[in-house]
Amino acid sequence: MNKSTPIPLTSDQQGHTLHHSHVVSPNDQWVVFDNRNNDSQLSSANTISMVHTETMEIRTLYQTFSDAFYGPGVGAVSFSPLNNEVIFIHGIRNASLENPYSATRRTAVSIDVDKPQEPIFMDARNITPPFTVGALRGGTHSHAWNKEATLISFTYNDYVIEQASASNHAIKDQRVVGCMFKKAVEVAADDSMENNAGKMFSVIISNVVHTARNGSDEIEKAFDECWVNTKRQIAFQGQVRDENGRLKTEIFIAQLPNDLTKEGEKSLTGSTTTLPGIPKGVIQERITFTQKGVSDFRHWLRSSPTGDWIYCLMEDKNNITQIFRVHTLNKNMEQLTHESKSIHSPINLSEDGLKLTYFRNNCLVVFAIQHDQEIVIYNALTTANRLAGIPNWSKDGVWIYFNQYVTYHTTPYLQIFKIRVPKFGSN
Repeated sequence: MNKSTPIPLTSDQQGHTLHHSHVVSPNDQWVVFDNRNNDSQLSSANTISMVHTETMEIRTLYQTFSDAFYGPGVGAVSFSPLNNEVIFIHGIRNASLENPYSATRRTAVSIDVDKPQEPIFMDARNITPPFTVGALRGGTHSHAWNKEATLISFTYNDYVIEQASASNHAIKDQRVVGCMFKKAVEVAADDSMENNAGKMFSVIISNVVHTARNGSDEIEKAFDECWVNTKRQIAFQGQVRDENGRLKTEIFIAQLPNDLTKEGEKSLTGSTTTLPGIPKGVIQERITFTQKGVSDFRHWLRSSPTGDWIYCLMEDKNNITQIFRVHTLNKNMEQLTHESKSIHSPINLSEDGLKLTYFRNNCLVVFAIQHDQEIVIYNALTTANRLAGIPNWSKDGVWIYFNQYVTYHTTPYLQIFKIRVPKFGSN
């Protein structure tokens, strides 16, 4: 089977960073990106753009007109699965040298692609008591719509708790998982620009504790989630403690009630020393019980189209990072790949659920699940260019879009490429 040839979609001397998922427009014609040249540069990124997958036309959707190192910063952009709308991280508007972009100082902004430069603030933010029901007090990140485009998941760090933990070490700043849905939340505008109203109502859906009991299902941190397709569920990674008190990561699923506005045991707004509580009716269940835990290599979970399987990365008995999957009902876990070298990127699943893509040994790899077969479709070792980030599927599964550094006058710039996916067997 012959390897395909990558086709560059961008070439200008700046960064072009793809998010970890949903970078392709609903009509499969545009790929969205931010102008970071390195994943760590979000605070100084200032532009959200999209490139046409055939004509290579680039359209700017939003620009902050600031490239200061301290922010505000924009990035990690993805498309709605149904609408011509993108969502991305936007740092707090009053970012300064003294009060810079950070994990607790960011929010979600959306742009209609037909109305560039008209930001829509999605999650409301209020860090000033009394707090507001439906608003959060910190930083949302890595926003992802469900298939129906009715809910958006995110990870979250709380600014109020961060400030409290800085002065009281008994309080712990924790990452959690949340979601938002269409229900406007009003927050009074303030001169500092710290607070803002939002188009959507936001809640936390992962139940975390300060210190988990050894050998229990309690979690200290929740992160890097995915929607469980066809179900009103979010799968996420949670840090637990084993019988010896060692932290490890397992997979959990949160079942969401139809009404996410009802208060549970703890206030939805939280307090100056406590995180916002989860809504009444959220059910959290652990679905993996591994010896060493899911891989600490950062990646996001992926769901099969039917919601029966959750895919993740985990080290095998030889400590090589492989793809595993767990059944959401019977909790059986199985190893899919048997690579000789560790996978070194997050993974993405094609929309039909038949193929996975990832980087391994600076090669772009596709794994056909039904055929139990992999193919290296591009070997970047034959070039001087390094693969980076996460490969993304086109909606029809014909193309993969990925990032690779290309050097111009001794400076490497992150460019976007597309590559055609060869056919496997009879598929």
